[in-house]
Amino acid sequence: MAGCDSTFPVVDFSAYSLQRTSPDSEIFKDLVDSVSNALSSDGFLYLSNHGISKEEISKAFSQAKKFFGLPKDVKAKYAMDAEILRNYDYGYSETGKQRLNPQRPADFKEGFTYTPKPLVKKMPEDELPDFEETLLSLYQKCAQLGNRMLEVLARGLNLEDPYHFVKACRGIGGPENETVIKCIHYPAILENTDLKDDQIRCGEHSDLGLITLLFQDDKGGLEVQTKDGDFIPVPPIEGTIVVNIGATMQRWTADKLVSNVHRVVMPTTDEVKHLSRFAIAFFYNSDNDYVVTCIDGSDKYEPITMAEFLNQRLETVYLK
Repeated sequence: MAGCDSTFPVVDFSAYSLQRTSPDSEIFKDLVDSVSNALSSDGFLYLSNHGISKEEISKAFSQAKKFFGLPKDVKAKYAMDAEILRNYDYGYSETGKQRLNPQRPADFKEGFTYTPKPLVKKMPEDELPDFEETLLSLYQKCAQLGNRMLEVLARGLNLEDPYHFVKACRGIGGPENETVIKCIHYPAILENTDLKDDQIRCGEHSDLGLITLLFQDDKGGLEVQTKDGDFIPVPPIEGTIVVNIGATMQRWTADKLVSNVHRVVMPTTDEVKHLSRFAIAFFYNSDNDYVVTCIDGSDKYEPITMAEFLNQRLETVYLK
């Protein structure tokens, strides 16, 4: 584990990088311990040497920027339809349509959520012919990396079956799983930008699923709440992915792994205010009908399916 200017650890994943077909047995135990220690206390870490190439990530950011740069009426053609797709936002959601903290105004961001399900047809093929292929490629890499992270977590928890979590996600990319990749744009804040009192770029919340893989640009703004209630920054570190635990995983592990509250705040300097911020998040969920039950048999939380939990939590997020 390497040190950095962040409060959260940087974990070297080279022992189980996507470049490897199997883990490096000599240092794999150290990796398992490092991940377990970080996510059981802080719920956040940085992952380095993960195996997703810089070129692939850069291409995805480039496509996201091109999409969000399209005229509003063009982006609107690819808007989400929550009535058809339950509460998940496949497609485009405009600024002001999502509120992750109900005590604040709507989040000052727009997004495009992708999953390779056949029913999701809201793709800007005419305007950006490489958009879907680029997102699909990154989705597949994240799924592979996510599976390895879930295995590492199971080993850190000393589960009898190290693939216990992975087996609950067999349907990833299909109609019975809600794992998605989301491109997010936080617009620049200009002199004439109409902001509401207490509005921030992304309100305080914890993620819903198992784990999140987050790719940040260099603008910063992400903050995580500590045990004493303060918020501390999670600054961008080149070449790393931010990994955090979702509420379902905290529930599943009876609080052995921690899903911390986080947010994205407004920039404070004029230089950064006048710049857009972009991020790409991979939200890894178990299959819809999988019943999440505390792994220690404690019944600390009642059993619930992934679909039920997502619907409970998401129904208040999207604004009509």
